[in-house]
Amino acid sequence: MEEEKDERILNLLRLKMELEKDLQKRGVKQTDHPKRSFVPPKVKVSIEEDLNVPVNEIWSLYDLNRFTYGEDELLIEKSVQKRIISVEDKNQRLILEKIVHLLKGDYDGCVGLSKKSDQYLDSIDLIADLYKNQTPPVEKMVALLRNYSSSPVALLSAGEVLLSMGRFREVAKLFKIAYETSKDPYILLLTSAYDSAQIDGALFANCASKGNYKLLVLLISALTEDENKADKVIDVIKKKQYTCVRYIVSRANLSIDELFPFCPRSLILNNAIQFMETGRFDEDLISTLSKHDPQAYLLLLSNALRHGDLVMAREVLSMIINSSEGVSVTPVNKSKAPVCLQSVVSMRKPMGKSILIDDPDEGLTIIQKSIEQFGDVYVTFKDIEFLRLYYGERFCKNNYLQEGSK
Repeated sequence: MEEEKDERILNLLRLKMELEKDLQKRGVKQTDHPKRSFVPPKVKVSIEEDLNVPVNEIWSLYDLNRFTYGEDELLIEKSVQKRIISVEDKNQRLILEKIVHLLKGDYDGCVGLSKKSDQYLDSIDLIADLYKNQTPPVEKMVALLRNYSSSPVALLSAGEVLLSMGRFREVAKLFKIAYETSKDPYILLLTSAYDSAQIDGALFANCASKGNYKLLVLLISALTEDENKADKVIDVIKKKQYTCVRYIVSRANLSIDELFPFCPRSLILNNAIQFMETGRFDEDLISTLSKHDPQAYLLLLSNALRHGDLVMAREVLSMIINSSEGVSVTPVNKSKAPVCLQSVVSMRKPMGKSILIDDPDEGLTIIQKSIEQFGDVYVTFKDIEFLRLYYGERFCKNNYLQEGSK
């Protein structure tokens, strides 16, 4: 166990060094220079920022994420466009051209670029339709799964559509099938975190050593480690201007961040902090967000219990059970947060024994008795955020911006 722990720490340190190098290249870190008495005239040299994207290894958006996760979308687009000419395979060049159109937000141009059909081209067209339209392209998704039922890229693309619809259990199933057909350790890392909110040390070390999805691996670590270890990971990633990073930093600092109106988790956290401080939150927005993230239900549950509205509390608990897997409560001591919200506002994990609940009446009784005896309960369920992280900021920007801006 000690050797596994040491290897895990070494991998984290290696990721930290690589990420810091990336940040320095982007100009986030400035190197100090000794002061000089004479300052020569400044010569303006314009160097275009670039990412070394291995385009010959990219056949899908998920391949692209493997090498560019957490980078600026415009920079990714320009870097891919710059290298398309070096790709010899005509079909792969077409795939990359479609990806560039999608990154630009030119969804019609993406879909209309070619009438050719294969698992990669059809998957990109499905996501273009998803991002363009208010109505999820269900028929197109079904056709994709029917035609390419064993294709990981088709399964993951269908997962994006189902995630936008709030079909969380089905998304998890597709991820697990995608792992069985691909044996991709990064997908296994995400599904393991989804199932247990923990990650196996050997699996984590394997993913870290491969050097892909660097930021994603650190995000998963920050969300699954204990508070002290999570703080160390957050210190590594906190300078990244990426939505998923900013959410975790805000949660660790218990601070409101209004820069990302398309991020359900940031909006839920902001409203939870507001609820702590004022006793109020935007109930309409939280009700809307609950369609996309079960964590929003916890604010509604907390508010119902605060007002003694047991009918509403039972209804909300029933919705949590129906939308989520593995709903459980752990009796904990009272904190500054309103009841049932510690899992929303705190990075600290509960130490007590969890009680699995699958019936809203029985569950409500357990919650009431636990609050009466201990002061509060820590409510958890299989967290869809671990799977949503795979798609990253791009997915949330294209699916949640309108609702989050209301």
